[in-house]
Amino acid sequence: MSHSSENLDDAITQINVVPLVDIMLVLLIIFMLTASFISTPSLPVHVPKAYTADPAQPASQSLALSNKGELFYQGKRTDRDRLQKTLKEAAALNPELRMVVSADAATPNGKVVEVLDLVRQAGITKIALGVEKP
Repeated sequence: MSHSSENLDDAITQINVVPLVDIMLVLLIIFMLTASFISTPSLPVHVPKAYTADPAQPASQSLALSNKGELFYQGKRTDRDRLQKTLKEAAALNPELRMVVSADAATPNGKVVEVLDLVRQAGITKIALGVEKP
């Protein structure tokens, strides 16, 4: 009898990690596919093209300015007063907040500067301009 109990202890000396690796690879693929769908929201903004364009940081928020002067914060239309209040609250909650400002290529430069100034007045200092590769 003591011999049979030793065989049971010897049988469980290795851990099979193949199923764990398979599950982790499937999860990685799922996260990679869904992450591509969580990009900036689709808005009527044709951003300028730049060869040195980098993708936005994942922890960033988006602010878009259309060629008609409409403001979109995180995909939702807003006005200047509401945007300033929302940005101040967001900056107070997260001092490391990153903002990606996308403006239509036909938008006058002065409007873009006004929006950038509005973001900086809210206390957000990490600002990037949204562009796409040609």
